[in-house]
Amino acid sequence: MAIGRISGSVLKSNLTRNGTDLAFETNLLYLDVTNSRVGIGTSEPTTALHVDGTITGTLAGATGSTIGNLTLANGSITDSSGAISFGNENLTTTGTLTASGITFPSSDGSAGQVLQTNGSGTLTFGDLSVGDLSIVGSTISSPSNADLTLATAGSGTVIINGLSFPTGDGSANQVLATDGSGQLSFVNSGAADTDSDEAGAGTEGTDISTGTSVINSFNVSTFDSAFYFLVTRDDVNNELDLRRHSLTHDDTTAVVNTFGQVMSDNDNSFITVDADVNSNLARLNATGQSVSNSVSLYRIVLGQDTTNSTSGNTAFVVNADVDSAVENIDTWSASTYRGAQYFISSTNATTGEASNMEALVVTDGTSAFITAYGNVNTGNNDLIELTADVSGGNVRLRASGRTPNTRVAMYRILLGDSESSSAGSSVNVIGATTVSSASTTLDTFSSDDYHGAMYLVVGHNGTEGASSVQTVYMLNDGTDAFVSTGPTVSSKGTDQLTFTGSFSGGTATLSCASTSGASTTVNAYRIHLQRGVSNTMTTDTAQTVTGAKTFTSVLSATSIKDTVNSLSAAASVALDPTTGGIQTITLGQATTFTLSNWASGHRMTLMIDDGSNYAVTWPTMQWAGGVAPTLATSGFNTIELWYVGSTLYGAYVGAHS
Repeated sequence: MAIGRISGSVLKSNLTRNGTDLAFETNLLYLDVTNSRVGIGTSEPTTALHVDGTITGTLAGATGSTIGNLTLANGSITDSSGAISFGNENLTTTGTLTASGITFPSSDGSAGQVLQTNGSGTLTFGDLSVGDLSIVGSTISSPSNADLTLATAGSGTVIINGLSFPTGDGSANQVLATDGSGQLSFVNSGAADTDSDEAGAGTEGTDISTGTSVINSFNVSTFDSAFYFLVTRDDVNNELDLRRHSLTHDDTTAVVNTFGQVMSDNDNSFITVDADVNSNLARLNATGQSVSNSVSLYRIVLGQDTTNSTSGNTAFVVNADVDSAVENIDTWSASTYRGAQYFISSTNATTGEASNMEALVVTDGTSAFITAYGNVNTGNNDLIELTADVSGGNVRLRASGRTPNTRVAMYRILLGDSESSSAGSSVNVIGATTVSSASTTLDTFSSDDYHGAMYLVVGHNGTEGASSVQTVYMLNDGTDAFVSTGPTVSSKGTDQLTFTGSFSGGTATLSCASTSGASTTVNAYRIHLQRGVSNTMTTDTAQTVTGAKTFTSVLSATSIKDTVNSLSAAASVALDPTTGGIQTITLGQATTFTLSNWASGHRMTLMIDDGSNYAVTWPTMQWAGGVAPTLATSGFNTIELWYVGSTLYGAYVGAHS
């Protein structure tokens, strides 16, 4: 050890260094006199006491030690300022760490686990949970036997893997179907709606009960309007109706109307319709007045995706900006074509309104005549006003908007005086037909093919110089034909054409007569639909069931009411089980009974009043007891008959006085 000389006694006064540092073994103990610092294990102390190494010691009898704001006592470190900072250093302990009353785990958990409290100040590692849900990796689990519910607030929707689910339930037996753009909705089983067909037959709707069923839908971002042709069947009462619907929406609400209806029974109650917007789908909804109904439909849809195109007698026509000044929205040659029907969808982004209307336009070659109808609006008014004229040899359909920048999309059916007949799966063209004041067949079709047809008909009589255009609807139920007409517009101011329907031999016939007399040329465009019999049997409503029905399991009923058939007395009487399970007869002469329509499994109760003891001859059969009974002459004689294989069996029950 090197130490400076200390002379005299070892007294405080003699230890005064007068600016000279004192070192023991270089850095074992070092006194920095200049800066008043002591170093242990270092010759360059930076604090009043600087120890470079491990300190081991026992505070005998002490309950704590204070260093600055820190107090070390009984295994705890506290700070009078309320916070302890370890800077960028790690805090390591071999025991349990408790901070602010929270005890931390002494070991690590599994990958993906999180710290969880038991509510009593102890933290442990566990799987992530929200409420009573457990989240492990990409799996969310509910407690045993508990439901997992996803619920949104307000107008929000549940979206999984890009699929947006409906915000409400559908009707009984409906299924989820996609629109191809990520939106799911409830539709009738076996049929999914599509936004791809702008004009064509839609999916059939079956099993429409007294609850609400969605019979067609489309995405509100794709189309603004739909024009429907429907044939509906009341499957319980076996009645048909044909009708038109026009639907439009403003993205949040939808409106629909009904017109052009013709029914097989005007006293029958058919389905009613309404419209709504649900999960970004505009929906045409139906409610049955009986417990089982079905629908076939043809639709025309128009909207933001509609573009100009032409196909045969039809065209899509778009004018993206109709203002308050009158302007042309469509034109066609007055010398080539006679008349047109328009399906018109108007929308205005400023007001957020949408409007539907239809129009018929006809020309006599020099002037144009127009009628508008079928209007339905989300607001209080039509968005456009229509006029028509002839200019420069062209018929002009003209419009003015109630609000500037109104977008107009149209579907047009256009007919001339010399169309050629053509047939399609959903539409036909009826070529030029000459009619007179006498009824002339214009069109026919089999009831096996179609039950309803909607016609656009144009007429022209060169002698009178008169022209007309109108819509005609014909429905058949397999036994009769029903016709309704209108609207119509005619250059002569009165109806030029009249129509009647008839049905014979399975064929429905539409006939036409002209008030303009002979040589009136008629052409037509037809949309047709079939609505077949569903053979629906109901279990909770009185219903007459026709045709054979086979039950493959046990049929249970509180009671069964059989048909009682009264037979007329004659020399030969046919016993027919299909006319009733109970048959009665009062004999008036000697009678021979024969069999009619018997099949294995048929049975009959036969009650015979034989007051005069007439002779009775029975068909070939086997009697219980081996012989035919002798009939009593008072009261009814009751006999049970049943047929097994090809053999008729019988048993005499007795006489009832």
